[in-house]
Amino acid sequence: MPFPTDDYTPYGYLDVPTHTRNLTPRGVLRSHDAGFRWHFPSFAGMYGGRRETYRAGLRLALDGALTLAEFDAASSPYHSKDCFTFALKRGAAICSATYQLIGEHSLHLRVDAEAAARIVVLAEYERMLAATGEWGESGLVGRAEDGTLILQGFEDGEAFVLWAARPWADCGIAPGGMVTRAWLGQAAPGLPAAGFVTVTGQPAQTVALHAALGFMGMNGSLDVLLARGRTVAEAQRNLAAARAIANTELTRKRAADGAFWAAAPRLAGDWPAYWRRGLVYDLETLRMMVKPPVGIYLHRWDAMQIHAPRVVLAEAAIDALLLGYADAATAQELLLGTFLDAPAPNVPCSREDGSFNMVAADGTVCGTAPAWGCSWLVAAWLWQLQPDRQWLTQLYPPMAAYLRWWLAERRSADGGLFYACSWESGQDDSPRFGAQPLGGGHPVRHIRPADLHAAFAHACRVMAEFAHALAYTDDIPYWQALAHEFTARTQALWNGARFADFDTHTGQLTAQDDVMLLAPVALGIATPAQIAALRPAIAALDPATITWPMGAWMATAAAEVAGLPEVACALAAAICERAYDFWDARAALPGRTLPGISCEYWPPDGRCGGEGYGWGAFTTHLVLHTLLGLAPASDGLHLRPNLPVAWRVPGREYRVALHWRSQPIAITLTAYGAQARVTVNQRSALVPWGDALVYGWGTL
Repeated sequence: MPFPTDDYTPYGYLDVPTHTRNLTPRGVLRSHDAGFRWHFPSFAGMYGGRRETYRAGLRLALDGALTLAEFDAASSPYHSKDCFTFALKRGAAICSATYQLIGEHSLHLRVDAEAAARIVVLAEYERMLAATGEWGESGLVGRAEDGTLILQGFEDGEAFVLWAARPWADCGIAPGGMVTRAWLGQAAPGLPAAGFVTVTGQPAQTVALHAALGFMGMNGSLDVLLARGRTVAEAQRNLAAARAIANTELTRKRAADGAFWAAAPRLAGDWPAYWRRGLVYDLETLRMMVKPPVGIYLHRWDAMQIHAPRVVLAEAAIDALLLGYADAATAQELLLGTFLDAPAPNVPCSREDGSFNMVAADGTVCGTAPAWGCSWLVAAWLWQLQPDRQWLTQLYPPMAAYLRWWLAERRSADGGLFYACSWESGQDDSPRFGAQPLGGGHPVRHIRPADLHAAFAHACRVMAEFAHALAYTDDIPYWQALAHEFTARTQALWNGARFADFDTHTGQLTAQDDVMLLAPVALGIATPAQIAALRPAIAALDPATITWPMGAWMATAAAEVAGLPEVACALAAAICERAYDFWDARAALPGRTLPGISCEYWPPDGRCGGEGYGWGAFTTHLVLHTLLGLAPASDGLHLRPNLPVAWRVPGREYRVALHWRSQPIAITLTAYGAQARVTVNQRSALVPWGDALVYGWGTL
């Protein structure tokens, strides 16, 4: 099936697969009006981002309209990680502008226009001189050469070559600013008699040079390329290579999109339209997280976020969980590679060049803990989703080594576990750990966290199950004994009303509460009496305060375990509503992150953290697992429909199509008030909302 075309927001990113932070910085491609531009080395202000050296890219003007607000209509019918189409209307003129990245260094624009009086293609190059403090940059120079326009740095700096496949009516190069505005509706003045245009500045000053190609009375197609290189000659070689394959690359990328979406989950029917599109933004963001091998990473790896890619076990696990809904094989590969390529058993947070990204204030090299990202929950889920024995055989040893490392390095003399710092917990600077004058790296070894003990107990239970599946009979008692011990240690952290951390400095359980303290319930470590005591607190959870993926996971999972499906539904629906309403926004507002891509977290207002962050797509799990009720198990596909009460209008249909275990699965939920008719591959059953159904894998 092809990519699911729709009325997507005209904002987003194009994937730059080889972009890394240190070894191969290539910059990111972020939308800019009806176009895209490179931000090098990354978009400034993003999580892990750095000061920009330059911005450069293409954008399109149609009959005088340049900014998205100036068009009569602007949307994106095709919005994948590799191909992005703008659908534009200005008066009688209609234009389609499709962008793709060819290789690492060539941006291709394909224009298809009807009744366009004037189309202008703008190439813009903005550079901060001597951004890294080095000597040797004076400004930018633009000129024409061999039917192209060239924008380059002098004495140093990248060069860009602009080419169009058909003759242009006029062209111009000018310093950046409003000078080019006049060219949108009338012919550009061309180049000066000297044949070149320069703009100069001082170190740490941004200078800009813009080039324009004008086309009159356009009906038909136009190909434009902007290629970059360290020198003009290199940019010209990149341009020639891109020209030779531009159309075949576009066909190949669309075929790859189709192959992914043939198996990926799609929403149809009476789902809100922005939820339908929201799931696409989520999955396309997750596709961007998959990076080719580089440096110390010998396998494809999870980048966590697009601006400053690095490997973090927690984010890699969550991204694998989410990607598994569409592509279980790649999800398993990402999780396995994270363990196999780790520079130490605890899977330290690392960059592709082998440097570490999480070092505590006492010099301890850290990775994320078992509770953050719930890697064992993910591994068990992926095993049930695709029971690949070879994968599990490879995964088992490094996962066992990880847990043994924690016993050796993060277990105190009293037998309890601790985090080296709040960074290691994933809950940076959390008040759970007391005063932290040195920030998230401050040592917090005196706290015995309830979520850590619960996650460790759960991990050992999973390892016992894996050992049984692999017939490692000698290992089973070892893991079972550890699971029993740490289950008991978790239950000892019960204060009579809830789970709490223990502070060895005071000898008492702490007063700080947190949604992560629901982990013992979510992971099946709490007793029935403890679960019953926590039901009122779980029922009182406010979705407005749950803005991070791990909090959402623990809250909804705890509600499900506690027998409160209506609470899990309300939490999940409120979070998805908040996120998808923003992902699909039709305006990029000041102070907000960019729509069209999943972000780091989901606050009710203000910035959503970093743009292009994999685990921000956790809404995928909330829709497909918490609300639809999908879950893989050894006995088959589990389904527990649990849609919001307001959606249960008689006659409404909510459809989902996906592939699990290589089987096409078509699901329709038809609302009948207090009941739902569940149809799975034409087999129907009428059940109350929140009731579970099981479909054997061999009977689907």
